Amino acid sequence: MDTMTKEERRKLKKEKKKQAGLAKLDGGRPSILLSRNYNMKLKLKDLRDLVVYLLTETKTLPWMMVKNKFNIQKVVLLYVGGLDPSFFGIDYKDEDATAPVAWASTATEGPITEMRNLKRFFDVVSPMKAGGEKNKIYSPVNQILNIPLSNTEKIKREAARAKARVPDLKRDGYMLTPQEMQELEFPLPSYMTGGVSELKENWIETDQLANSVSPDQRKLIAMDCEMCLTEHGSELTRITLIGEDGKVIYDELVLPTNPITDYLTKYSGMTAERLSGVTTRLADVQKRLKELIDYDTILVGHSLENDMKVLKFAHPFIIDTARVYHHTRGPPSRPSLKWLAYRWLERRIQNGGDNGHDSIEDALTCLDLIKLKIKNGQGFGEYYNDQESVFSRIKRYTKPRTSAAIDDESFVNCQDATTYIKTTSDAEVVAALPKAMRDHHFVWARLRDLEINYGKPGPDVSIASGHHPDQGRAAFLSYENRVDATEEEIREAARSVDKSLAAIVEAMPPNTAFLVTSGQGDPRGMFKYQELQKRYQALYNSVSISEIAKEDRFDDETQAALELGVEQAKNGVCFFMVR
Repeated sequence: MDTMTKEERRKLKKEKKKQAGLAKLDGGRPSILLSRNYNMKLKLKDLRDLVVYLLTETKTLPWMMVKNKFNIQKVVLLYVGGLDPSFFGIDYKDEDATAPVAWASTATEGPITEMRNLKRFFDVVSPMKAGGEKNKIYSPVNQILNIPLSNTEKIKREAARAKARVPDLKRDGYMLTPQEMQELEFPLPSYMTGGVSELKENWIETDQLANSVSPDQRKLIAMDCEMCLTEHGSELTRITLIGEDGKVIYDELVLPTNPITDYLTKYSGMTAERLSGVTTRLADVQKRLKELIDYDTILVGHSLENDMKVLKFAHPFIIDTARVYHHTRGPPSRPSLKWLAYRWLERRIQNGGDNGHDSIEDALTCLDLIKLKIKNGQGFGEYYNDQESVFSRIKRYTKPRTSAAIDDESFVNCQDATTYIKTTSDAEVVAALPKAMRDHHFVWARLRDLEINYGKPGPDVSIASGHHPDQGRAAFLSYENRVDATEEEIREAARSVDKSLAAIVEAMPPNTAFLVTSGQGDPRGMFKYQELQKRYQALYNSVSISEIAKEDRFDDETQAALELGVEQAKNGVCFFMVR
């Protein structure tokens, strides 16, 4: 209540009064009614918001009316992977397919006919959509079970962060830690890896000094590189170094060792004409780097791991603008240098159009951003995607709500639940649910048997001990390690899930809200082309393009197929009822 506006509190009181009046008429029996006027496809976050709405005092939802809401005692959210929209005749490509579908009389073919209890409990099915990008879908589980912090909690957490900040943090305080460098795949000098060099032939590293200056006195050198594509991958075409005074100390065009296949002019500004007559090679650049950059240097740049790889150069001290400044979505998203320049320096860069970027401009921008960061201190230019789990949110309610998570894998924030029960089969999930429903206000559980619809492990694939390979538990298998299930295997899985649903409903206490979702749709197309893209990238970095077989290449056609597969995977279904 403390996070609501005066108008929101007024509306909530009015809603309570309305519900109380309805309760007198029908004995207080709660029910969930979908709004006929809501013409948008539901999102996974809508399910999350519904859970919180049912268990706490939050503002009403535009897509649903809950009759006698305050008489709902429990909420069960069941995730049933493999319950595909196609089972119900829902075309995910149809943009108008947003309204609930009365499927009980229309879905008369396929595995769904085996689910008689589902038909008995839910007469309508609602299409819904998961979030994601063109090339991937975000974790449906995380979308359902994580929620933005309330304003009050944000203020509390920001106060805690401010208290933990180091005052007058020096330049060395913004350097990447060895662990961060490893995570970002920076090449590491041998003295950072226990004396055992992980560097390949023709790589260089900064020599370690026994008597160096104090860490906060190391000089800053900003660096930016431009690259092109050759038959052996990405290679250097230009390098720029700028000193702490903002003056250029090294700027050189470089001729790649291997034949160029794409100058990447749009980004690098390189053309055949520009590189004509250039004789400087990577080995020449490495020699100059050893002269200009020593152990008492902090290298500054943006996503600098890419520059270090193309230079075949390992250095221990890095400040990266893509890390010390945040994307508005917060970590792990990375901001672009162009956006950072505009947002924090009020400077427009990278406006060369087809002429590409200017490495002097980019390096100077990185240097100025770091100077600004050091001047303003920790917290400047940082954004936090402050979220918490649904389990934590309902626990913080003025009337704390307990929760249980029943699943066969650990997921983000599952430990926030009051009780966490790890299972290895749908039978174990069903067995654990009655007590969980009796003892807790909110229960999250997942049935996996029907995931066999999306493929099962191949004959040569091993599954974790205690799991059942023929019951859909192949969530983390690659597309290549899956084989299609037979029609009868899918029907058997549908019967198993339907039997589980009946047992769950039978064990529910009265006035329990029961929410069921598939989370997503068929992911096989997405898996297939993601695997192809990953394999192509690995080949591209190891052999010349001419050596990559046609069936292993990732072109515009396969990119379009990947996007289509992702779009299909985003579309799922959901059901609502009150026991």
